[in-house]
Amino acid sequence: MTEKITMCKTELNNKALELKKALETENINISFDKNFFKDYLVKLLVNQNGIFKGILFLYYKPTKQTYSLKKQISSSEIDSIIDSTWNKLNGFEIYDSQSGIYEAFVDGAYINGITSYASIIYLGNNTQTELFGTIKDTQFRQFGGELKSVVETLKWCEKNNVKKIRINYDYQGIESFATGKWQAKNELSLEYINFIRNTNIQIQWRHIKSHTGNLKNDRVDMLAKKAATQS
Repeated sequence: MTEKITMCKTELNNKALELKKALETENINISFDKNFFKDYLVKLLVNQNGIFKGILFLYYKPTKQTYSLKKQISSSEIDSIIDSTWNKLNGFEIYDSQSGIYEAFVDGAYINGITSYASIIYLGNNTQTELFGTIKDTQFRQFGGELKSVVETLKWCEKNNVKKIRINYDYQGIESFATGKWQAKNELSLEYINFIRNTNIQIQWRHIKSHTGNLKNDRVDMLAKKAATQS
């Protein structure tokens, strides 16, 4: 009898071992065996000092070569450690509060004819504010919400005397328009470029692929969708 081939098992196994090694330094153990593999997915068991603490689901998307992590953990402390460890493995670390550099996670949505925006601003891991809403001009759909999320973030920084911020985004145009890599082809993107050029806020840009297990990115994604559906 021919053994069924599990899609992307090698990629999942390597990433799981990488996560396992990193968590062992935090006194957290994960285990798995061949029965836990499915196509594009591996299920991992989390233990600390021999006590079961929950389950991790590690996914791989070969078309984008990205991993995502879903958690069902009974301990908020362990959940936080796993989240931090996963972010470090994937280059998602955030500045600590002592740096004075704020972090914004921004997103836009277009649902049932409604365009929305959202931004969640942090200092360290502490949420400073949530900005969200809808915009009247829907001709640019989600694109309009994406750019609006950055504009509202910078307006908040100006009002609250924030001098430095890193803007984390998943839509590439947010940075590419701001830095001149992409040229404006409509009034909306031109207004956005002019706004960025005239701000006194020091901005760092960081692209985070959507749905890769970054909880802050997922959180702002849900906030943008909520703003659209509950308007």
